[in-house]
Amino acid sequence: MSDAKLPLFPLPIFILPNGIARLRIIEPRYLKMVKIAAQQQGFVIRLTTDDIQESDLSWGSWVQIINFNLGKDGVLELDVQCQNLVTLSSIEEDTDKLQFANVNVAKHWSQELQQTNNRNLFKPLYDLFRKDSLLADLYKDMPKQNANWVVARWLELLPVTLNVKKSFIQEQSFEQAKQFVQSIIFK
Repeated sequence: MSDAKLPLFPLPIFILPNGIARLRIIEPRYLKMVKIAAQQQGFVIRLTTDDIQESDLSWGSWVQIINFNLGKDGVLELDVQCQNLVTLSSIEEDTDKLQFANVNVAKHWSQELQQTNNRNLFKPLYDLFRKDSLLADLYKDMPKQNANWVVARWLELLPVTLNVKKSFIQEQSFEQAKQFVQSIIFK
């Protein structure tokens, strides 16, 4: 898809294709975004944080809503799954201060199937998902033989800065991402 106009949701969340996140929606402009996204083609999570330059924010994670819930406190909770990374252009803001941008799909290594014996990275990830009830709820099916999927999930979960994580959005960065994940997991 190219040049679709989608709403933007600025969040300090790093999510790669096939990644799933649970979001809590409170502000009226983002409730409006959910209504638009549910009727159309989703929305874009635009990575925002104090340690990333505005010039580095020309991309985002195009997500689809896969589940709606009301939290125990009555706040709307959405489970979203990233479909693609996208480049952003022509960012505009409406009267409710909701931003929209034209998007172009960008290829990413996490969308490729790389069948390998990935037990050394998968086993600790599987153990983590089993122990964490939210992750277990979000990821019911985990492709054990897809190294790209496993490395992408580790990148999303590792407690490193978003500025470091964004260096792995390039299409050719899989080997560097895998080495980075291994350097932390097997420290």
